[in-house]
Amino acid sequence: MAATAAKYILGAGVAAFGGVVGFSYTNPAWTQRRFDASKCPPLKYETVPTREMCVQALGKHSSATNPLDVLIIGGGCVGAGSALDAVTRGLSVGMVDMGDYAGETSSRSTKLIHGGIRYLQKAVFQVDPMQLKLVAEALRERTIMIHQAPHLCHSLPTLVPCYHAIDIGMYWCGTKMYDLLAALYGGTLEYSGFLFPYDAMKAYPKLRKTDQDNNALLGAVRYYDGQMNDARLCYSVAMTAACYGAATVNYAKVKQMEVVKDDKGDELVRTIVEDTITKKTMELYSKSIINAGGPFSGEIEKLAKSADRQLDMFPASGTHIVIDRKYCPKEREAMVVPSNDGRVVFAIPWLGGCLLGTTDHKCDVQSNPKTPQADVDFLLANIKPFVGEVPPEAVQSAWTGIRPLAVPKEQKLKSGGTQNIVREHVIAVDSRSHMLNITGGKWTTYRKMAEEAVDELQKTIMKGRANFKPCCTMDLVLVGARNLNKVASAAPSGIPEDVHEHWRSNYGDRYEEIMTVVAKDAKLMKRLAKDSPVVEAEVVYAAQREHCEHVMDFIARRTRIAFVNSAEAEQVVPRVTELMGQVKGWSGSQRNAEKAAAYSALASFKGT
Repeated sequence: MAATAAKYILGAGVAAFGGVVGFSYTNPAWTQRRFDASKCPPLKYETVPTREMCVQALGKHSSATNPLDVLIIGGGCVGAGSALDAVTRGLSVGMVDMGDYAGETSSRSTKLIHGGIRYLQKAVFQVDPMQLKLVAEALRERTIMIHQAPHLCHSLPTLVPCYHAIDIGMYWCGTKMYDLLAALYGGTLEYSGFLFPYDAMKAYPKLRKTDQDNNALLGAVRYYDGQMNDARLCYSVAMTAACYGAATVNYAKVKQMEVVKDDKGDELVRTIVEDTITKKTMELYSKSIINAGGPFSGEIEKLAKSADRQLDMFPASGTHIVIDRKYCPKEREAMVVPSNDGRVVFAIPWLGGCLLGTTDHKCDVQSNPKTPQADVDFLLANIKPFVGEVPPEAVQSAWTGIRPLAVPKEQKLKSGGTQNIVREHVIAVDSRSHMLNITGGKWTTYRKMAEEAVDELQKTIMKGRANFKPCCTMDLVLVGARNLNKVASAAPSGIPEDVHEHWRSNYGDRYEEIMTVVAKDAKLMKRLAKDSPVVEAEVVYAAQREHCEHVMDFIARRTRIAFVNSAEAEQVVPRVTELMGQVKGWSGSQRNAEKAAAYSALASFKGT
């Protein structure tokens, strides 16, 4: 009788487990993380503080009697994320960057919020638990990012075409493991599946029926990751930190750092910062420094006269190109294919174009790197077997970013180059200079990196020097998404549908602020370019409210014109300069200098 009871119990357990798995599979949202906004503090400012307000707030910490708890150097995704994490934990925070928010690496990504399907492959075949940890962590974080800013981030179905039977089994099993990890870590978007050839061609009409070896298309595996507007997202993170009280300032270059003592004998960091917009110099005092300078973090350490680092950085360049949208016919259907160097190439619909990326080469650190023509040719050659010949004239824009890949100092660069470095971040504390360095990682895990940086700050440099509240950024919603439900889904009268969609996805609940600019001057509804949804009112708004200080800030980061079509970006430079000049009171010589700088920067958006 006991054996019979045991069988019933075992059977009931198996049935219950099967029921839970089945319900979870048909209801992906059931395995997603639940968010609790009540854990987040109220905003200090409902309206985003202007740059002038942030400079003024930063200047209040020019005395050793009123130091910042932390000064963050670097306004990319990790620096902005660290500012947001620290300020919501109750710290007094300053953040400076020598350029614009997301001015370098953080605006030059593949625009994906992803766990890393190829990292999962490496984790399995190389039995690498570090790769597996990275994938699991990123799968959880992608759901948090979409929650934080749903107007800037969304789910993206991605196809893996299969021309061999073994590919079907390998990719299907791989994506199911991806689904399982996502479910376990609360990162489910939607579940993967298999498409037969007809459905695959319907989903991606440019897909070839046969490969270059004349093997017939057998179908495609579809899985889900996320997509973002990286520069706008970074800006939104920084401005959310500002709304919570952080003094975030772009175009503020650190010139000098030294450790000094206050009247009580406590050590502080004295930092000299130059506001390159006003040409004024600020003297700032802080209890600690977070170095989030990305590929430029080594230069910041030199200024601090830091002790030996506990890690080495291997900068790696990654090139992307945008080609004619007909090669990504669907608005939200991407494709990933193997490349001839053992990596993968993504073909992704993005802002009306088709984005291809990426490459991976060891490189030297430089600002605004030019794009090698060899990288452009590589991407076109690797997509050719799947969509056919792509002529050079189909390339609308090209750009290269530098990834700050990091490894512990005792670990050497493996054979095979930078593509074999795990995209894990590394935190190193130098107590002597009161500096915490954070390097490596990837966009998807920016929030977790920031959380761990502030955790480490609390345990080391700032131990006993400030009261830290618990981290709440996993439940937080960014500026632009707090009242997104109030933005109408249909375009108001007089607003073209494409302009409406652009405003909604670019500005979120700040939509009405653009409408206010238009209400004051209806002529500003004029498009900057014939086929662009970007209108002149956005230039005025950005110059007034979005810390937009240079022409390239607008055409490359507040909007993404330069990244989508560099020729169109060149065409709009004169008008953008004129409109920004009117707002900021630029002289004739300043306007000429702005145009020259914009044209020079746009030269890097073409293959060389």
